[in-house]
Amino acid sequence: MRDLSITQEYMICTVNNKGALPAANPKAGVCLVVGGLLELQLEQCISMDDKKVVTVCAELPERMFYLKPLYDVIHQGKPMKAQKIVETYVSSFTSKKLNMLLDALMESLKAADVVEPVKAGLFGNKEGYAPKKEVITGIIEKIRAELLEDGELSEDILALTILLDKSGQLKEYFSKFEQKELKGKLNAIRKSKTGTTVKDLLWYIDSLDASIMISTMISSTM
Repeated sequence: MRDLSITQEYMICTVNNKGALPAANPKAGVCLVVGGLLELQLEQCISMDDKKVVTVCAELPERMFYLKPLYDVIHQGKPMKAQKIVETYVSSFTSKKLNMLLDALMESLKAADVVEPVKAGLFGNKEGYAPKKEVITGIIEKIRAELLEDGELSEDILALTILLDKSGQLKEYFSKFEQKELKGKLNAIRKSKTGTTVKDLLWYIDSLDASIMISTMISSTM
């Protein structure tokens, strides 16, 4: 199994047993887009200023082909606001753009051999792909080791935990006590005077929180 990125691991922990995002949770799709934006920034493909305006800085590396649908939305010749990018995915009358991103991500997960064929569709007459249980377990245990124990804290795990928290998925894997511990650890990092890179990462995700809420409300009314 290959090493997986933030967005890939988030998708693995979020899709259901038919390989689809939970239909009743529009925040799941929003956070998937946010994870992609974050990953592009960490790779220095894009930058975002204090006004949350996103600018393309470099070409997308070939190994990150699964984010090409998102990169193409941003790469339109002029900077775009992060909120506009998010709304492009969740406020549309169709799910075409989000499905393109999901399909590209699923292809990357198939190539990494971390998903397996399952029956999908309303009548089970379609083929889908769902994450292997042992892969999900490995990711959750990695989060537990870093944030609930005394393991070394990495940016990727921190970002993944925040995305799962904001999308409401933490409760699927952690007890109420563990969730409280996780959130306490994240709050401590926010208030810390050290770990500038990690705090910048937290700021990035927090700065999009309003966009997530607004876009989710818009989507839910359509």
